[in-house]
Amino acid sequence: MDEKRFVKFTYGRFSYLLISLVLLLLLHPIFADVFIGRVIQNIALSVVLLSAVYSVSRKKQVFAIAVLLSLPVFAGTWLAYFLENVYLTLVTWSFAIVFLALIGSIVLSDVLKSEKVTTDTIHASICVYLLIGVTWALLYSVMEGIRPESFLIEQVEVIPLTDYIPHFLYYSFVTLTTLGYGDITPLTPLAKTLSYMEAVTGQIYIAVLIARLVGVHIAQSISKDS
Repeated sequence: MDEKRFVKFTYGRFSYLLISLVLLLLLHPIFADVFIGRVIQNIALSVVLLSAVYSVSRKKQVFAIAVLLSLPVFAGTWLAYFLENVYLTLVTWSFAIVFLALIGSIVLSDVLKSEKVTTDTIHASICVYLLIGVTWALLYSVMEGIRPESFLIEQVEVIPLTDYIPHFLYYSFVTLTTLGYGDITPLTPLAKTLSYMEAVTGQIYIAVLIARLVGVHIAQSISKDS
């Protein structure tokens, strides 16, 4: 495939990633109490993995690394459906954290290097923000699995490790946006540190991103007028 056809093939790749992330976040609570809810959630996660790999497909080396990292996440997610094992879950989530961090950093790099503000650029910037929230939710989940009672979740008794994901997704985005409702409280020093680091990351990301996009847009407008 020549370069022009390849670029055309990968155009809009961030749109697919954005749609899959939004669906994952929406489907998780909607089907949480349904009998086949976990199957639907696993399918949504699998779509996120595929679209995330596709989003970095322009760079062959990164694409190969992304594929290798996504395989343990994909296999572990579906294997955990048939085999309930805490260690398997923790290993799968750990690979997912590395995978999402890689995808997020590559997508962010593309946004910062972009010389034009396009629809794809805006979609990519939103994807990074959502990936930050999901990655931190997995970090909180792994922490709770390794050291139980790192967080105090009001009105929630002891539950299986996999059932913490919806709570930490909620807590992660509440922290990322600095809403801070207070119904989930970090108790250990590490939990507190990760929580405020996520809040700081969210604020810095928005400030830098807006400044970058505005700067590129102004330069783009001047170039058109000249």
